[in-house]
Amino acid sequence: MQEERLTLGVCVHDIASCNICYARNYDSSHGDAIGDCADKLYELKIGSMVLTLCDKCLDRLRETLTQRQLAAGEARLKQLREKLEPSVSAKEKPEASDGQTVLFTGTEFTAMNKLGKTYRYRMIGAEVTRDGLICLLNLDTNSLTYVEPEWFRQRKIKVIQKEQE
Repeated sequence: MQEERLTLGVCVHDIASCNICYARNYDSSHGDAIGDCADKLYELKIGSMVLTLCDKCLDRLRETLTQRQLAAGEARLKQLREKLEPSVSAKEKPEASDGQTVLFTGTEFTAMNKLGKTYRYRMIGAEVTRDGLICLLNLDTNSLTYVEPEWFRQRKIKVIQKEQE
């Protein structure tokens, strides 16, 4: 049986360090140790290569990959939008059984918080993380934001209707 060629797991070695920032999983008795102390390190196995990463560097890698995927997908998304029929009105938007608006990947919307501030977002999708976070692109700051499902219940969400060109 062939083993999985791409895996991510917790590092089981007693002495290891992050390949990017040199964060280590052990206490050094020497004062010249490089990198901070990390509670947990991860092993990312890609084929025959193994990368050891701390939480911070793993998050940066995930964000970089998401940004690259987002940039590559923008052109494809534009092509798909051009092929679709004119967007449906707000009344025709799919709703969940409890009357909430369903947000699909690529849907742009505004979110008003309790202080009355409104921000624009694009739904990127649910991340497969240990926290089950949802990835959004803040269109005002052009930065990725990871939120819990509760975030949506604490804000007034309004889907932005795209006009056909």
